[in-house]
Amino acid sequence: MLLLTDGDELISFCTYAQKDDIQPTELTPWMGFVYTFPKHRGHRYVGLLFEEIERLAKKERVKEVYISTNHIGLYEKYGCEYVTQMNDMDGEPSRIYVKKIE
Repeated sequence: MLLLTDGDELISFCTYAQKDDIQPTELTPWMGFVYTFPKHRGHRYVGLLFEEIERLAKKERVKEVYISTNHIGLYEKYGCEYVTQMNDMDGEPSRIYVKKIE
């Protein structure tokens, strides 16, 4: 779990894990459960989380990180590409994006 804070205040968070809410799948690893608290939205804080995940992925020699979401137009801002649609663990459709790690 990655936490973005300002002093004692939590601004945004996400997970970086081998599995997410899309199962079963061979796709791995995942950036998941991304959340920015409403009063902090619009400042591109997710980009800071992405930077840290990219750093971790490079260290692990990972070439791609996946994201499951229903948002359209958010993750594209951070260089993610839509791949396909898959059902999550509740059977609901979810958009799958990939972030290429260079």
